[in-house]
Amino acid sequence: MNIEKTGQFIAELRREKQFTQVQLADAIHVSDKAVSRWETGRGFPDIDNLEALSECLDVSIAELIKGERINEPVSGDELNDIASDGLSLTRSLIEKRKITSTILGFVMGLIIIIIAVIHMMSPIYIKDPGKALTIEKLSDGSIVAVLDKNVSGYDIDRFMDQDSGRSLAFIGCYRTRWDQLSGKSSETLVRIGNKNEIDEVYYYPADGGDVLIYGEKGATENGGVVTLPRLVYNYWLIIGGILSAAGIILYLTCRKKYYAEKIQNAVLLPVAFTISIPLCLLGRFDEVYNASYYFTGILLLTAAVYLVLRIIILLKKGKCYL
Repeated sequence: MNIEKTGQFIAELRREKQFTQVQLADAIHVSDKAVSRWETGRGFPDIDNLEALSECLDVSIAELIKGERINEPVSGDELNDIASDGLSLTRSLIEKRKITSTILGFVMGLIIIIIAVIHMMSPIYIKDPGKALTIEKLSDGSIVAVLDKNVSGYDIDRFMDQDSGRSLAFIGCYRTRWDQLSGKSSETLVRIGNKNEIDEVYYYPADGGDVLIYGEKGATENGGVVTLPRLVYNYWLIIGGILSAAGIILYLTCRKKYYAEKIQNAVLLPVAFTISIPLCLLGRFDEVYNASYYFTGILLLTAAVYLVLRIIILLKKGKCYL
């Protein structure tokens, strides 16, 4: 079987019918690029397309596979050879698709694993300083924070308030899912500074602003740590909603079945993302310090929702494969 010969035969039949590649593609519900690949010998129609192509071009499937018109009666052996060639090519194409699907599945799995690792290692900041640390002053004048055993890590920032001239320190503690599952604990003693070097110590994040945990409040009221805006979650929701709405409108207005199916597959991603945001953040929209943690969680949930939606669509179409 000669794929190039079959391609040239398809091109000749198309020209006899006075079809353009686009017109032929529309008639059998494929893309014009697919027709171009067939005609140049860089691809071959699958079984479903062969049947539609034979009806559209008024030739038999056997003639398409052989790449020429069959004017004389075909013997049983010749027919078996043609069928065998067609089956061999079909198996070859299926094997290539399996390899491609395996590679894509591996890449998708690797991406999901990476996102899962990031999600497990992302900090979940502890709001209540009473559940994170206590401040103590040692005999040598050092100010230290004694961390709770469940604390995975901490952030600390120090700077001088130019208006009041007071030395400020801001400390925040966090957990990670990985450390919670593994039972790992962080160091329990953190030196913040000397009593002559630090005037105030604030704990962040906290409900309603940073909490003074050492010293007397001076000129600063809300501390000096820049945190993530609360509206960032709303931005994700708005972007996902806009992309979903645009994709759905494009799908409903597309008249070409081939392109409509491509649009449908593409729009499932923003739809899954939009659905995942409220599912993941339900009751947690005040967690303004945990953007990376919740974003990776949303991505994981998006992958799961996307697969569920794909399975539902395939079941409705009567297909049992992804």
